[in-house]
Amino acid sequence: MTGTLIPLRSDRGAASALAVFDVTAVELLQEGRAATLLGARLTAIKADLLAKRVQLIAVIADLQARPSSGDAGIDAVNVTLRAEAGKGLAHIDMFLRHTEACAASVVAS
Repeated sequence: MTGTLIPLRSDRGAASALAVFDVTAVELLQEGRAATLLGARLTAIKADLLAKRVQLIAVIADLQARPSSGDAGIDAVNVTLRAEAGKGLAHIDMFLRHTEACAASVVAS
């Protein structure tokens, strides 16, 4: 084994996961709506999570409003989709709580 480190790269040459939020974060900094890059990133992440939460709530409402199709297989899939969407919503809520906790610790420090 050699002492050389070889960085792993994505086939797509993608940047870090946080890079997605950097454009929004820079805009927040320029507008004076955030004091630090970390705070701006957390604000951007929270906004993204809230938007995804709204979308998922709409999906759940649509799934709940669907009447029985008369096909047991399709109805079973709809039940599974509703349950999984509910789990997804719980995960988004958990991520929002973590984001808010991180933001509070940034403000406190």
